[in-house]
Parts: sequence; C-alpha cells; structure tokens
Amino acid sequence: MVNYDAIINVINEITKVNSAPCKKTLQKIVFLIEAKGEDLGCDYGIHFYGPYSSDLDFAIRELNEDGVVDIEYTSLEHKISISQETEIPNYNNATVSSVIDNFAKETASELELIATALYVYLSANKDISKVMAGVTKIKGCKYSETRITDAIQKLQKNGFIAA
Repeated sequence: MVNYDAIINVINEITKVNSAPCKKTLQKIVFLIEAKGEDLGCDYGIHFYGPYSSDLDFAIRELNEDGVVDIEYTSLEHKISISQETEIPNYNNATVSSVIDNFAKETASELELIATALYVYLSANKDISKVMAGVTKIKGCKYSETRITDAIQKLQKNGFIAA
C-alpha cells in the first residue's frame, strides 16, 4: 500500500529544493528512494520513460481527486504541487532527504537515464558490466555512452552501485 504521507512529503521536499515536480521527476525520485531501501509502497516495472509505478500514478490521481495535490497539465508535462489547503504530514526520513538533496535538481530526462541505469543494474543481479548494453537496449540511441557512464558514476557516488 502506498504511503500517502511519504508521497506528499516527497512532493513538498522536491518543491523546496527545485520546483513542483513533473510526473516523470516524481516517478524517478520515488524509484530512487525505494531503491535505497525506503518502502513507500510503490512497485516498479520498466516503461517507455524508464522505471514506472502504476501504484504511484494511481495515488497521485487519488490525491488530486481528494484536493490534496494539484496537477497542472501542460503540453510538455504534468506538474504536481501540494494544494494550499493541505497540511504537510510530519515524515522526516534521512533516506528521502538524501535522495532529494542529491537528485531533485536533475532534469526529468537525466532522472530518466539515472533511474533506468539503476533499474538495469538491479535487474542484472547488480552486474555493472551489463548496464551500458541494458540502457541502450531499453532507450535506443536516446543517451550517449558518455551520458550513461556519467549516470553510472552518479549512482556510484550516491551509494546505489558499488564502486
């Protein structure tokens, strides 16, 4: 079951560090939080834009229907923000804070690459030698080898992949 208080807090914390996250950014940040061991109740599979949780997508729609979050639909993205009337739940968590501090300023595209690289790494039984080919298989030529290598290095720097 999705931890709604945690998700509201994640949206709020991303907004403080950068701006209201788009749907893709939120999906990837929550994936990274889950991958760090914090169970927010979102199961992930691979999708066109990298790791995707239908649980999280449903939770956001439900929070929107309940007036807790607002979704601003634009031609490029769906921005998710906390409604002005919403009281932010007290959900202090070092893992959540660390992931947001280290990744919330990344672009949605960069987060897509980072999360996809991590997804491949975890799916390949933590075999780093399979990440480059796996990301390329999923993403085609969208990301260069240099960008994939940079993503792997960011994941290593932040303790997701053993150096």
